[in-house]
Amino acid sequence: METASPPPVKASAWPRARPIRAARALLQTFLIFPLMGAFSPLTVVDRYRVKVIKGGAVFVSNHSSALDAVVMLQAVPNRFRYRAFVVAAADSIFKRKWEATLTELLINTFPIPRAGGARPALDRLKEHLAHRWSVVIFPEGTLSRTGNIGTFKKGAAILAMDAGVPIVPAYIDGLYEVFPRFRRIPRRHAASITFGHPMTAEAGEDYDQFIARVEQAVRTLAGPKGLLRDDPVTGSQAEGSNYWY
Repeated sequence: METASPPPVKASAWPRARPIRAARALLQTFLIFPLMGAFSPLTVVDRYRVKVIKGGAVFVSNHSSALDAVVMLQAVPNRFRYRAFVVAAADSIFKRKWEATLTELLINTFPIPRAGGARPALDRLKEHLAHRWSVVIFPEGTLSRTGNIGTFKKGAAILAMDAGVPIVPAYIDGLYEVFPRFRRIPRRHAASITFGHPMTAEAGEDYDQFIARVEQAVRTLAGPKGLLRDDPVTGSQAEGSNYWY
């Protein structure tokens, strides 16, 4: 017996309204970031590399914790933070209305399908990038099971190359110890984020080649930890080969 596919999740317009953006800025500044700092003090390395960017950008990093997006927003300059979308799986937090609403309010999450059908959502994000918004996306497409870096999917490269904006690589360290995928309650541990130089596609480079170079840049920022790989999940637990396209 065939069952109907659930309707696609569409990004709401209300999180971009000026009053909501103002409320988000206040909540981040006086609640979320201080709360994060209480159990995970953050060190930001080489933020000066971000400040040279004019207009929007695509920010990418490794993805070892559900708190990665908060750290990325905390680390970037205000002009990016307050005009940034955080890409999230449409079939995870967006399955629950209350969770979707909360994350849209606090970090401006933007839903993209986990496997297949991502193109319309990516096209919408390109339009926002053209209007000087930025995007935070984790190209591994899933939380690391080991804390090591997995293979990057090409969604970030599609966004950056088609919109004509740079990708900013970053490496987040310490959050796997704070709140990995298998932990329900965070524990105290220091964290750091290191930014790389903004990157643009080279002549003749396609999406796959560009994202491979971005992945290598993140691994280089990670130092010796960048040599280790998160093994892909196979079989029934796999999350889809097209996750983040």
